[in-house]
Parts: sequence; C-alpha cells; structure tokens
Amino acid sequence: MSALNPSVGLLIAVTAAILANTGGCGRRPITPSRAPAAVSGDWPFAPTQILVHPLSRYWVTTSHGKEVEARIQLLDADGFPTRGIGRLELTLTSPNGRSIETWVLQLNNLDTNRAHFDNVTRTYLVRLSLPNQDVPDRAELEAKLVLPTGREITDYGKVAAAPADRSDSTK
Repeated sequence: MSALNPSVGLLIAVTAAILANTGGCGRRPITPSRAPAAVSGDWPFAPTQILVHPLSRYWVTTSHGKEVEARIQLLDADGFPTRGIGRLELTLTSPNGRSIETWVLQLNNLDTNRAHFDNVTRTYLVRLSLPNQDVPDRAELEAKLVLPTGREITDYGKVAAAPADRSDSTK
C-alpha cells in the first residue's frame, strides 16, 4: 500500500478535529421556525415608539417643486431602531394647526416596507409631494403608525425651513 499524501493526511486530521469539537453532524442551526423557548408570544423587537427624526426637512425637487423628506424611526422596547409593519400616516400642519397635507404608506406591503427603509440611518425615508402649496417655514409633522393589532403610536416633530430657491443665483 502506498503512503498517504501529506496534504490529504492533514485535511483528514483537521476534519476529524472539527467533527470532534462540534459534536459531529447531530446539531442543527436555529431557524425562524425553531426559535428558542425564551421567545414566545409577541415578537420582542416589535416597534413600541415612533419618532419624527431630526433629519426630516423640506426638499426642493429638480423641477423646483417642494417636498417633505420625512425620516421616521421606529424603536423597540429596548429603545433600539427596528422595522415594523402597519399603516404609517403622516400629516403636515401649519404652526396655527391648519392641516396642509396627509399621506398614508402601507408598511404591511413588504416591498413597500423594504423600498422606504434606509439601512444607514435606520429610518423610513418618505418623500412627500406638496403640489401648489404655500408651505410655512416651520411646519409640524405628525407620524402615526397603526399596528396590525390596532394599537397606535404617534410622534410630532418640526420640519426644517424650506430651502431658499437658488435658481436665480445661477443667472
């Protein structure tokens, strides 16, 4: 019988050591369908708080229209940013309480949910059109998430002043 190639022998030895230390092939990874017993009932990372993030602001489009660039953050019970499902309702009001515009985003639609979630800021980014509106410099944005259970979480935040029109400065 011929001698074993040294690299094959090393590979067999390493494989045997790995199998001995991991208990062989009997262990299975935890999958979502096999969650640990400590996670039972409601999902512990579901949103319990909503914030109108300070990065929310007015935005001037390339066609010189105004939008609200709303950044909405959901927090779990530990205060960490999380994603959520439900109906996100955004209402812009003037300083005197007059409703300017309302928008609704269905976060139950997973494609919509993914499309609006910004992984860098851990917020939902929603660009809200303001067609032909006189927009006050300091409006308030109400963000309300209606959860699948019917429970509502709400926050209010200021929207930064609309930027000055710079189209005249290029002439």
